[in-house]
Amino acid sequence: MTSATEQVDALLALPLFRDVDDELLDGLRIEAAITDGVHAWEAGANPRAGLLRFADLADGEVVVAQGTLATSFVVVMFGQVQALQARSARDVYHHRDYGPGDWFGEITTLTDSPALASYRADGDTQVALVDARMFRRLYSEDDTFKERIDAGYRDSLPLHLRLSPLCKDLDEPALQALEREAELLDVEEGEVVIEADSPADHVYLVRTGAVACYVETAAGERTLAYYKGSATFGEHTLLGEGATWPASYKTLMQTSLVKLPKRAFQQLNDTSRRGLVRAANRLVGRDDAELAKTGDASDLGPRGVLDELFVMVERQSFKGGRALVIDRKKCVRCNLCVESCEAVHDDGIPRLSKIGTRVATDEMLITACYHCTTPQCMLSCDYAAIRRDPQGRVRFEYDLCVGCAGCIDGCPYGVIRLVEPKPLPAPRPTFLQSLPWIGHLFGEPPAPPPPPPQDTKLRSVGAGGKVSPVNGKTIKCDLCAGLPFEACVYNCPTTAILRKEPQELFDRRSR
Repeated sequence: MTSATEQVDALLALPLFRDVDDELLDGLRIEAAITDGVHAWEAGANPRAGLLRFADLADGEVVVAQGTLATSFVVVMFGQVQALQARSARDVYHHRDYGPGDWFGEITTLTDSPALASYRADGDTQVALVDARMFRRLYSEDDTFKERIDAGYRDSLPLHLRLSPLCKDLDEPALQALEREAELLDVEEGEVVIEADSPADHVYLVRTGAVACYVETAAGERTLAYYKGSATFGEHTLLGEGATWPASYKTLMQTSLVKLPKRAFQQLNDTSRRGLVRAANRLVGRDDAELAKTGDASDLGPRGVLDELFVMVERQSFKGGRALVIDRKKCVRCNLCVESCEAVHDDGIPRLSKIGTRVATDEMLITACYHCTTPQCMLSCDYAAIRRDPQGRVRFEYDLCVGCAGCIDGCPYGVIRLVEPKPLPAPRPTFLQSLPWIGHLFGEPPAPPPPPPQDTKLRSVGAGGKVSPVNGKTIKCDLCAGLPFEACVYNCPTTAILRKEPQELFDRRSR
């Protein structure tokens, strides 16, 4: 195999690196020398691995697997790589083939997010892998390189859109139509992207960076939500005419956005539009039960969404910030609160834990989500898996959750926990294989999956998997979304469990 030092010049001769700053290109040459172990380190320096390496791939070998945390930007040196995206209950989507000089992985490398597809060698292939740290330096410090990467991003936009909860059910023609109408925006830190009450005629996808949604109050700015890489906002735009933005949006850092005009969605076929409206209603907090009461989802306009947000913000009547409290004098330890929580969730996993902190003589503040005014869990999530809806609920999007537990570290109250991952159930034998004495004549029953190595953490099977959508992922109180009551409070026979303003507890304790 040829060394990285010998191959780096062939990489830098590709059109992608033409006219890029010489100092940055020299940095790539140094990284190749570090990879080969021939770099002369200064006295006292700690040697490290090189940020550029080359890999020879056999036919069918996967260089990046869909759903894994990709840490390299990949350039094809020779051969061909196929981009294949697996989709729930659908055939695998063959996005495109990448030939010499083509590249992929810029989205996941910039956002630290799971790979959008699996990339598989078609014949003998060689690729260059640029570590995310080096790629980000090139992207941020050289405008020529950045412009080429941004131009190439349009080709990958359908892959990016398909992994969003809003667009995941769209077909290829619909995604390509959105790609043609998309506008890429680069926004500096602290810049206001959207003003409250302005007309809402676009949906936004966060490509990189972070955006805060906020309102102005007498006490200053109040943050309602955060949106980071791969999150969408503005879905209410699709639910009717005359929509406006109920809040303002500004960047928390240098941010790249994809701006998708409402007219592009309106030009899609009827099937695509109906699917979009269903997804948009769910994302803004309208569940199937509510839609069943109000009629066809496509007839719902944005007014209800805006009214709910107005009440949540201006009247401060939302549940977020209220504490779940057990009065220990009334509690008879029947456990109906936990059992009812388990019963109302399809996965059978209770979100309630009676572990808590004693805050008054006979009351205990239990570890249930506060649905905070400023949700730190949302800011800690790098995968757009946490949203706030107009009812004030902070909730998870399990299609996007990777079980990294970043939200657990971000929550200051310790109310989020990880569901221990479970392996897939063993395959079941056929009826004939299960017959006693003669079953072996019809073939051996399928063998159970081998146990993973002891040092390997089991990963989630994903939303809709055979174990549970929350298997290996984080859960917390969701305020019984979709029900007109909180099951734990409603089913307590002694009214021992209630929602209260935290200040009430401390007022009582001080008396």
